[in-house]
Amino acid sequence: MTERRNGVFRLSCAAAYMPLFFAARDSGNGIDGLAAILLLISVVVFLFSIKILFSVPGVRRKEQIKIEEKKCKAEALMKTAEQSIKEADYKWSLRAAAIENEVSQKFNKKVADAVKDKELQIKNREQKVETERKEVRDFIMSIRGASPAWIARAITDYEYLRYDTELNWSCYSTVRDYISSLRSANRERRREMYLAMYKCLYYESLFPGLLDYADDEVPNAATSPVPEKTTEKDWLSDEEYARLSSTEKSQLALDRYIGSHNKSKWQIGRDYELYIGHCYRRKDFQVEHIGMEKKLADMGRDLICRSDPLSSSPETHIVQCKYWSKEKLIHEKHVMQLFGTTVEYAFAHGIELTNGRLPARLKPVLITSTRLSDMARHFAVALGVQYHENIGLPEDVASFPRIKCNKSSGIFHLPFDEQYDVTKIVPSEGDCFCVTVAEAESKGFRRARRFYTLPRSSQSVPPT
Repeated sequence: MTERRNGVFRLSCAAAYMPLFFAARDSGNGIDGLAAILLLISVVVFLFSIKILFSVPGVRRKEQIKIEEKKCKAEALMKTAEQSIKEADYKWSLRAAAIENEVSQKFNKKVADAVKDKELQIKNREQKVETERKEVRDFIMSIRGASPAWIARAITDYEYLRYDTELNWSCYSTVRDYISSLRSANRERRREMYLAMYKCLYYESLFPGLLDYADDEVPNAATSPVPEKTTEKDWLSDEEYARLSSTEKSQLALDRYIGSHNKSKWQIGRDYELYIGHCYRRKDFQVEHIGMEKKLADMGRDLICRSDPLSSSPETHIVQCKYWSKEKLIHEKHVMQLFGTTVEYAFAHGIELTNGRLPARLKPVLITSTRLSDMARHFAVALGVQYHENIGLPEDVASFPRIKCNKSSGIFHLPFDEQYDVTKIVPSEGDCFCVTVAEAESKGFRRARRFYTLPRSSQSVPPT
């Protein structure tokens, strides 16, 4: 802008100077009329140039002021518009929240009412079904001369028919076969459940004294159902299983099994039987693990221990092991059961009783980790049953051997191997127990190749 004004000023000065130059040249010694006119023109041009010079910045300034005013007005309008939009958004958000809250309350009320009505319907239905069940069961139980098996079958058939009539098959048309198999399995389980329940009721009606012992004991671990077995891999990490040698893997798995606090009742009871059998073997008895091999068919005989038949007074001990909680008591029924199974053993082996008493060479022995009740002690003395109380597992649980070594096959079995329980150890035939895997291998035995192959993911799933 400054350069432009300087150029205009120079041009004006030149325009004013030119008339003066020509007037001075033509006038000679004086100024005539033409020179006066040129001089007047020069003055006018000069004054006009001065006006233009000083008027241009003023015009520009006014234009800038007008532009700034318009810009300020536009910014004020934009701020006002933004404020209006924010206020409108806030009002609409409040309105939307109020509408949403109102709709949510109405919906929740409808859902709550529907749930309450459905729960009432279900409750009424359950009461009706339970009343019907009670009437049917009472009617079946009132039939004289009915056996527990017949009663269980009748109850199962009734439950099956009721279930079949209530099932909406249209919902399961694509899985009909699967539903049918579930119904069959469910029917069989119900039959077994009712059979066991009504057998108990029948036995309690015949022997009311059984009620005195209801819920007073923990089931004997040695006669519990066989648990799901594990493999060597279950005691080792993947890295250990890949890195260690065969001997190291077997020994580490055995050590962790022995020190585990998550054993089943069956495994704990089996360890107790192994320890008691080990104590008998240290006294030169030949030990037969009946409870481990025959399980529920052991007739209450966990161990049969025989002393040297060539000794002056050979003995046979029928041993029952009870590894129970310290708070529980052994009652007289267990003493009588042990005495009864010993008498049966005597009859089966041609051993005669003298005046109804067992001979000295055949002794029933009850060994337990807890105590006997006073009545149980009285029965034990009267029947000639030896008993040993408070005999627990040693503090060093690895101090007695658990590895079974079979001479005929040349292999050894660890406690979690498939054939461990059914493998008999007969020392006279070269069989033995070992404490460590290295000891078993040093005697010429190798690890059993047939392991239990149940996948880890299915070990916690009960069999169907």
